[in-house]
Amino acid sequence: MMPKALMIIRIAWRSIWRSKRRTLISIFSIVIGTGLPTFTVCLGWGFYNGLIDDVARLMAGHVTYEHVEYRNSPSIDLWVDDIQAINSALNNNDEVLSTKQMVLLQGVAHTAKGAVGVSLMGIEPSKEISVSFLPDSIVSGEYLSQGDGRRAIIGNKLAERLNIKVGKKFVFTSNDINGELVEDLFRVKGIFKTGSSAFDSYVVQSDINFAREVVGLNSNATSQLGIIVKNPDNHDKILERWQNELASNDGVFLSWRQIMPDIATYIYMDRGSLVIIMIMLVILVQFTMFSTILMSVLERKREFASLLAIGTKHVELNLQIFFETLIFGLIACPIGSFLGVGALKWVEGYDISKLIEANPEDMSIGGFTMDPIITPFFSAPLILQISIIIFLLVLILGIVPMFLVSRISIVDELRA
Repeated sequence: MMPKALMIIRIAWRSIWRSKRRTLISIFSIVIGTGLPTFTVCLGWGFYNGLIDDVARLMAGHVTYEHVEYRNSPSIDLWVDDIQAINSALNNNDEVLSTKQMVLLQGVAHTAKGAVGVSLMGIEPSKEISVSFLPDSIVSGEYLSQGDGRRAIIGNKLAERLNIKVGKKFVFTSNDINGELVEDLFRVKGIFKTGSSAFDSYVVQSDINFAREVVGLNSNATSQLGIIVKNPDNHDKILERWQNELASNDGVFLSWRQIMPDIATYIYMDRGSLVIIMIMLVILVQFTMFSTILMSVLERKREFASLLAIGTKHVELNLQIFFETLIFGLIACPIGSFLGVGALKWVEGYDISKLIEANPEDMSIGGFTMDPIITPFFSAPLILQISIIIFLLVLILGIVPMFLVSRISIVDELRA
């Protein structure tokens, strides 16, 4: 004899296909309710991760090591030393992809055209080539090489303001570590264009060794040590360990959120808005599912009353409705996830600037230009989490119909 539970499942399966139109509407609503959040969330998370990674690689990494007071008053006299030992230890860490030393100077660039306030970044060219997108943004001349000395690269807008081209010279004036005024001559080796108006009109890069000479720093000292980690989502967990094991008395490890608060705030607010919109959309879609399940029960009240009259228990009818809802979820949620991922694969690599016809400068956040190329975040745990949430919501929708079945009056329904 067939087990009772298996028999109820077979009855539930046959019941949902008695009205194919209603069943297809229910499945379609769940597919949309699963696929749309999967598409939107993975698309948004991909944008956020891309923005974080680009800015981290361009600037001071996912984690930054600097002087404990540097955030309050960025100045060349607030440097960290013993940097070579710390750098070596981090590069031997399995969680670290790369590190980059930087000497940051604030000063003025002079030419015959005039003077402009700039930020000079002394960098390791070999490291920048491997981790940053800036070397690929050169529009004139070449990027820096190790040992370039007085050679520097500047943004295209800064080149316009100073009226200089590749091969021309400019004088950079700043303060050294003792607070004394220093000047040095630089020659433009290359001009870059990132699309960020603030970055292209303000930043100068030169070889770190020459930047150290200008301000009087030794090879074991630097303004910042940027750390590119393999898994940015887990970098917060290692901050405390590095602080205890590697940091000196005046050094501190900081997250990119503390270094770039504007970017962090934007992502937090935008991600929260996206989640709220998705919740509202899922609720609206689920109402369609709820109405079809409820209508299915209301149309079969006489049928349920007949079953109760011949001895069927209320709990068995409730199980039938539960299994009907369960079947809807088991069919539709995987299809929705599959279609969501398929749509993401379809739009992957598309340049959204062509769609909205926007200039790169109009697509900047916190002074940094976002990448217009769509790069979704494909994460099996995230996609599975969305599918499970929608599946549980579908099961919850069956509670009200089950309650209505338990209140059916056999006499009233059969008399009608």
